[in-house]
Amino acid sequence: MDREIAPDVRRKRIARRVAMATIAVAAIVFFVAATLDWLRPSIKRRDIRTARVERGSVDATLQAAGTVVPAFEQVVSSPVEARVLRVERRAGDRVAAGDALLTLDTSASRLDFERLDERLAQKENENAQLRLRLDDTLAGQRAQIEQKKLDAEIFHLRAQQNARLFREGLVSEQENLAAAASAKKSDIELAQLADALVRAQRSAGAQLAAASMDASILRRERDESHRQLDLAMMRAGRAGIVTWTLQEEGATVRRGDVIARIADLSAFRVVATISDIHASRLAAGMPVRVRLDESTLVGGTIASVDPRIENGAARFFVDLETRAHAKLRNNLRVDVFVITGRRDRVLRVARGALGQSAREEVFVVRGNNAVRVPVRFGLAGEEAIEIVDGVHLGDEVVVSDMSDFREVGKVRLK
Repeated sequence: MDREIAPDVRRKRIARRVAMATIAVAAIVFFVAATLDWLRPSIKRRDIRTARVERGSVDATLQAAGTVVPAFEQVVSSPVEARVLRVERRAGDRVAAGDALLTLDTSASRLDFERLDERLAQKENENAQLRLRLDDTLAGQRAQIEQKKLDAEIFHLRAQQNARLFREGLVSEQENLAAAASAKKSDIELAQLADALVRAQRSAGAQLAAASMDASILRRERDESHRQLDLAMMRAGRAGIVTWTLQEEGATVRRGDVIARIADLSAFRVVATISDIHASRLAAGMPVRVRLDESTLVGGTIASVDPRIENGAARFFVDLETRAHAKLRNNLRVDVFVITGRRDRVLRVARGALGQSAREEVFVVRGNNAVRVPVRFGLAGEEAIEIVDGVHLGDEVVVSDMSDFREVGKVRLK
């Protein structure tokens, strides 16, 4: 016959069953929570970069690619057509003003100079002979005028005598009129000779001027030929470094061909290119920052903007504040940031990968999670970006590339 279980035994059995059920439920809850936590997207803290939201200034910039070039570079071109006899300087050689760069065979140009010099001497001799002939002609005309003046005086004296004798009745009226006519005729001839002398003087002046102009043209051609010969000595016009020179001895160069380049490597500037989309926003005088390496920035200004667009890119030139910076090197590739705007005392955060996409959202660190937060950006610079709305001063923002979590609202930080 079964006996009734004692109440205390039943209570212990019930308590044991409840405890086991509780433990089982807790284990299931823990397992589910652990599974959900394991399934939630996560990232290691050391794999991301964060920055604090702070208050400061932000510069809006346009980024361009630049190349460091010498601030002053002389291009040496051949003034004549000649053959290279000897190369005196090679690329990399330091030269002073007046040093020979190349030796050219200028025999043909020298022959032209000597021919022009002879023509000029011949022309000057012809001009001297012309001047003598004209002086002789003018002197002869002046002598005729003096002789005609004497003849005119004689005719006037005869006319006066005949007039007096005619009044006294000693000569006839016909003789008196003939003497007066001879005096008038001599006056007319004297005036004609005077006019002829003036015309001869003008003609002589015109001939001498034309001859002098011809001689002047020849003299200028001779001087230019001499100057070209001096330039053909191929000497450096200033001190510097030879960055390029013609290497082939015996090569023939035409007039105007570049045969050497001399650069002053004590000062530099930057030639930058940018997409033609931004060309209209560039202007001379705009401030610029040039990044030489990860830790060096040099200030400057836009000196000029090339109006031509080539292959979808615009080119502009930058004058540096420190043109002789120790890290500047010829042909060094640099990043150029043109400052188009500036705002002070605004909320900002390190640029990082922010502002690269159209979706204006960032991840903000909240405890052990990075939570997606919508924001509104303002000015964007190369180092910092303005945050108009969405986060607060002191918030820690993930500035690394989080494009792998673009559809996730929260990321666990491990």
